Amino acid sequence: MPKVLEDFITQPLGAERHELHVRQRPESVWAALNTLSPGELPLVGLLMGLRSAPAKGAGEAPTMLGTMIGRGWFELATEPQRYVVLGSISQFWRLRPGEFRRTCPAGRFRDYDAPGFAKSASVFEVIPTEHGTLLRTETWVTAGSAATRRRMLAYWRLIRPFSGVIRRVMLRAIARKAAAYG
Repeated sequence: MPKVLEDFITQPLGAERHELHVRQRPESVWAALNTLSPGELPLVGLLMGLRSAPAKGAGEAPTMLGTMIGRGWFELATEPQRYVVLGSISQFWRLRPGEFRRTCPAGRFRDYDAPGFAKSASVFEVIPTEHGTLLRTETWVTAGSAATRRRMLAYWRLIRPFSGVIRRVMLRAIARKAAAYG
């Protein structure tokens, strides 16, 4: 299967991937992914809260994906029942990166290269298997100039373990919720 993120980041500086096999049908896993609420993930809320406050005017969304969008991510692509891709453009290494967010149309994300800004793209995939579903999340980061790449790599080395914890907790919560759906 081609990597969905290749449409948005061609040469990642850093990447992380986590996956979990779930016994439930892809439809149940997709529903769980799209209805998972921040309240079902107290550890994630704590970690995200330590990093940044929600965007101005954005309250806590009823879903985790909505919360990510409220914190500066935007939808790049979606194929219902298969995947959703979110992107972010920022100076991630700043103390308050939310003040330095940028956005662009999904079709321009791949080539977006504002000086001093880095990009991140994350996908949540629901992949049918013989005995259920493979639930996968992958994140790629990149930056244009040498100076911005150095900043982004330093930030990525620091934040990657925490990002990994957030993603693994989310995958397990989605699996639990999908099991409740049947």
